[in-house]
Amino acid sequence: MFLKIILNFLVGLLVGFIFEFIYRSLQAKKLIRPRLINIQMYGFMGAFLVFIYFLDLSPVFKLILIFIVPISIEFITGYLYFKIKKVRLWDYSKEKFNFLGIICLRFSLIWFIVSVVYYYLFLSKI
Repeated sequence: MFLKIILNFLVGLLVGFIFEFIYRSLQAKKLIRPRLINIQMYGFMGAFLVFIYFLDLSPVFKLILIFIVPISIEFITGYLYFKIKKVRLWDYSKEKFNFLGIICLRFSLIWFIVSVVYYYLFLSKI
């Protein structure tokens, strides 16, 4: 299990880097390399998905966790980085249904879908 957690942390870093690189570069219309702090969130999510994969939980409770944990990781990371370093890693303040500009419903749903697809289609094969 430990090896799967490490492997999925690394897969999360890679997938997060690719998503962040493409999204930020398209937004800025130039190549933008994501910060390590941004992509670490995806690594932690990959590790978390393996962790809950091995727990004996109902599918509904797993889906609830898959929705809540990424939002929590994103909020804690964004909030602490802003409070400590006074730097916004991202700004969702113009998005509908945002909270402090750090999390928003649109991106929470996107990451929920990505996490569910990864969990049910790829995790069992790794």
